[in-house]
Amino acid sequence: MTEPPRGAAPRTSFWQSMAGMLTAVAALITALVGVAAFLHQVTGGGSAAPPATRSSASSAPPRAAGQETSPPPVTAPEGAAAGPFDLLFNNNGVDLDADPPRVATRPDTGIDIYDGGGSIQSYPVWAGLARWSRAGTPTREDCLALLNGFATIDSTYRKGSRYCVHTREEVHVAFVEFVAPVEAGWKIRVTVWPGTAD
Repeated sequence: MTEPPRGAAPRTSFWQSMAGMLTAVAALITALVGVAAFLHQVTGGGSAAPPATRSSASSAPPRAAGQETSPPPVTAPEGAAAGPFDLLFNNNGVDLDADPPRVATRPDTGIDIYDGGGSIQSYPVWAGLARWSRAGTPTREDCLALLNGFATIDSTYRKGSRYCVHTREEVHVAFVEFVAPVEAGWKIRVTVWPGTAD
């Protein structure tokens, strides 16, 4: 090891330099913002959307006992939500960009989510999903805010699990709810909005 030349000032450590101090301050601010965002998500952020209500009166004909009912799909004007759609969720996947959303019957690169053996997986991986843990049903804006802050590529699901999903290239934003296990997969309920892609 060579010694510094005589008369040279001793070298200070990185953390005592201006660059080190700025790095430490930036790391602290980043950590505080992350904690604040997490607390905002966990506590509901103070502005939860009121739960949607359905009218008890229905003009639909009565159904036979044991016959599964599905909410009627809603065709939406541009910018509004479409759905809800009841679909089968399995490892073939679901294409949320299709109109209406559809279940793949064979391997398909057009899918957005699929069952990864007990976990919901986004496809392609950069699309993203985030668990909705607040009360009520989210709006498009609620899902976008959640996805922009807490997106992941997979998450373990169970009955009642609810997710916001960004489709490939952000063409659509969807809300997916796991309703019940069924033969060959899970019944999911899906609502789809336009995404942020131009």
